[in-house]
Amino acid sequence: MSVGPPFDESNESTDRSQTWENWREDTRRLDYDGRDIRVLWEAERVDRKDGVYHSPADFGDFDPKPSDPDSSVWPLKELDPGYPAPVDELILWSGTFPEPHVAWVTEEYLQARYGAYDPMRQEVDVEVLPLYLRPDGWEEGDTVEIVATNETAPSMSLTDDRLEALRRIGELWNGNEVRGHHLLVDKCPSWEDVLGDLDQEELKRLVIDPNVDVEFAEAFSEHDWYEQREAVYTKPQRILRKKVWWAPTQRGRTLITNTDELPNLIGDSLESLRHRVTVGLTALREIFDGKTVMTYKNIGSFNWVPVSRRYNVDVFSYKYPSPEAAYAGEVITGHHNYQLHEETYQKLAALNRTGITPYVIFDSRDTAYRVFNYWHRNNNCSLPLGTFDSDAAISWGRQKIQEAYEDDTVYWAVADWSTTDRVWRSTLGPDGPDISRSDVVSYNW
Repeated sequence: MSVGPPFDESNESTDRSQTWENWREDTRRLDYDGRDIRVLWEAERVDRKDGVYHSPADFGDFDPKPSDPDSSVWPLKELDPGYPAPVDELILWSGTFPEPHVAWVTEEYLQARYGAYDPMRQEVDVEVLPLYLRPDGWEEGDTVEIVATNETAPSMSLTDDRLEALRRIGELWNGNEVRGHHLLVDKCPSWEDVLGDLDQEELKRLVIDPNVDVEFAEAFSEHDWYEQREAVYTKPQRILRKKVWWAPTQRGRTLITNTDELPNLIGDSLESLRHRVTVGLTALREIFDGKTVMTYKNIGSFNWVPVSRRYNVDVFSYKYPSPEAAYAGEVITGHHNYQLHEETYQKLAALNRTGITPYVIFDSRDTAYRVFNYWHRNNNCSLPLGTFDSDAAISWGRQKIQEAYEDDTVYWAVADWSTTDRVWRSTLGPDGPDISRSDVVSYNW
């Protein structure tokens, strides 16, 4: 069981006097595979003083995906009057009644639902603003439009316990032991293992935005979009089938990097803890295979690597003293930034043309097949059998990728692939070599 930081149930903002016992039976579930998107209240005609409005349905996803918003789902085609719209222009709308749920909607949806009242934009008297926010040359009676962008995050004071917690997280990230625990050897130690001796009430601020309902935080804090929406510094993240509660968010990683008393994080601070763990396990796999290994290496700095650009590679390895047998490993996690997936493939293809063997480690099988299918459909390359089904066995999928790479009639630049779980099994798991803890801790990655 994964135990996280203490949420104070007595401080929940949801009014428990409002109950809807049979809400699942009373609401209409929409036909989206693997989703629990429901219409809570149907569309209706609303008569107001300033006109008649057809208020759109009130809906939400009670089981959103960590990497949402998915462009194949949001905005909802039949229910959002702003459809179609790019996902980066959608507004995250959330609620906690009858249970926590979210929706990504267009501005047209909000205007249709609220009429002249736009909850994202409000006209207020200049006098109500603090002096430092008032526009130059304002006069009595002037108004100004306030846009709710959530760009200004509530601050967090760095108390001694919070500073110590962030220091420990940074040390674990960098591959050092903390309270006798190691990130890889101990398979992502628990919150209690890492932070259990510190003031838990102090640490609650790391994982909960004070402006957010606690129930909402409990339900969705491990999701990527929650990190972008809320001012939190750690969040739960599923790694190696465990819920790691202390995983630093982008805001947390930036704070650690920019604070003099805290360690500089190794690697790319834009990447998640899941990515960092996978890089470490992949490096161990290559070390156990007798290769010389470097992580986060700009391989264009080697004069024997004939590339026209200075590519950064997550894991670069070669068999010493024969550098011509070189391998470039990239880690890909389950986000929906397809432009980044596109750039990753182009990098791997360029390295492959120089004789370097590229491979990819994914955080899951679903991510692997989704990215492979994207590469195939966008004409980056060609899979002989077409796209993969999402439930195809990993062993079979690896075989097909290896065959495509060896087939001279097919343009495919990735030699092999695996997943974080599989690499763990072959290194520190049941299928790994007999190696001492001290040896693993001594490796730099």
